[in-house]
Amino acid sequence: MGTLLLGGVAGVIGTAAMSALLVIARTAGFMESTPPRRITERIARQSGTDRVLSGPAFEASWVAAHVGYGAVCGALYALASGRPPASPVPAGLVFGGLVWAGSYLGILPALGIYDGPDGEESPATTATMVSAHAVYGVATALARERIREPEALFG
Repeated sequence: MGTLLLGGVAGVIGTAAMSALLVIARTAGFMESTPPRRITERIARQSGTDRVLSGPAFEASWVAAHVGYGAVCGALYALASGRPPASPVPAGLVFGGLVWAGSYLGILPALGIYDGPDGEESPATTATMVSAHAVYGVATALARERIREPEALFG
């Protein structure tokens, strides 16, 4: 199985771990709505698809976008790192931090689809999202280490 596919699978696993933390944080009242959902709402509004998507279709769209973004980032991590790092936890923390910073401080504000932490996040939401990306990065790195061989995933 190719490096990109393995990295994508690892990214999906990392996204699942991150999403579990986001559900807990939202249930505990640390944030009203998750940034991935708000970002997808804004994209739907800007593209006009908010008028044609039913509630369940919208929910599926933002979850699919979040998982897809996690898979792409996981594939890029696998491509950039080549073979799994000797110390996946520190590598995962750096990776998760880079994904958060690159997304929330760079790409999303530049595209005009998110104002970034200073513009629309409470301090609790920012702390939650930084923590969630740390979980994502570590889970992705650990999954990447574990599934470097297809048999470890499917065997």
